[in-house]
Amino acid sequence: MKKRLVQLLLLTAVVFALAFTIAPKSSAESSTQERFTQPFSIPFGVPCAELPPGVTQIDGVANFFLVTTVRVDSAGVTHLNINGQADGDATDNNGTSYHFNYANHFSVDVPPGDFPQLIRMSDHFNLNGKGKDAHMHVGFVIRGTILDASDIFPWHTTSINVRGDAFNCDPI
Repeated sequence: MKKRLVQLLLLTAVVFALAFTIAPKSSAESSTQERFTQPFSIPFGVPCAELPPGVTQIDGVANFFLVTTVRVDSAGVTHLNINGQADGDATDNNGTSYHFNYANHFSVDVPPGDFPQLIRMSDHFNLNGKGKDAHMHVGFVIRGTILDASDIFPWHTTSINVRGDAFNCDPI
């Protein structure tokens, strides 16, 4: 699921970057908003060390709101920002109910020559149920560079902050 969201973010970034690479460079801004739902499961193919005791699987549906903003500055640099928020309910294999919230901010600066592109991403997933151990809070902040079109995630990144088992437990 995480890979699908990253693919969605990358596809959106590439589409907007290409659109603004082809279009004449001038100060311009555009924004789109999307709402959609996305089911998820934890674990999602890799072990998650943050699952509550006795829990082997959590399933839920995320209600997403995604805002994509693109601005081209006077120097011809395209600034792409994607802000995603989601919330919803989930249930584990024992029948325990949870509520969760998710937020992701992804930004990339694309220079007139297309590369190198500077990226920043912050991401968190908070899962809260009833009971002392019925919760999970994971997240990360990274920054880095995309050197050329053949570069793939996680690009050349540095982790600024990692909370919990963020890369294995955050399903969206």
